[in-house]
Amino acid sequence: MFHRISVRLVCAGLLLASVAATAGPSSQVFRVRDDCDPATFNAAIGPNTCVNGFEGGTTFDEFLAELQEDQEVGPWRFNPDDVRLDRGQPTRFESRGGEFHTFTRVDEFGGGVVPLLNDLVGETEVRPECIQGAELAPPSQVNLYVPAGAALPGPTAGTSDLPRGTTKWQCCIHPWMRSTVNVR
Repeated sequence: MFHRISVRLVCAGLLLASVAATAGPSSQVFRVRDDCDPATFNAAIGPNTCVNGFEGGTTFDEFLAELQEDQEVGPWRFNPDDVRLDRGQPTRFESRGGEFHTFTRVDEFGGGVVPLLNDLVGETEVRPECIQGAELAPPSQVNLYVPAGAALPGPTAGTSDLPRGTTKWQCCIHPWMRSTVNVR
């Protein structure tokens, strides 16, 4: 009888170990946030700048005023903005806003592709990682395009796209949206 119990315990332990091994680390979710008011953003910039149906409360004039005063707009942010990950840990991106954003790995933080926003935040140099010719750099695992309302997988920690050590990430449109990622 003792032998059967021991065998069952060993089998149960092996089963739990195999389940734990296949489950792997949980994803780190990055929330990409903004609070654009569709009516005023679309009127000022153009149709579909801020998707209709999104119920943001910051008007375009309020956005510009806050950006001029603070060199950032609080509701436009990455959350978390500083994070530690384990090698092998997957990432995931969820848009909680009405605008298009990027999550782009940069050598150093700097300007994005919108001259007016760069001027208002005091960034004179556009990050080379953000541009290709005169256009926004194409999407890749180190330049994620995050459309309004999207949920998408990102790079895995410890790979060449999200290597061990510290990397810096920013939105190439809203350059104050930044995150520092440390992979152990």
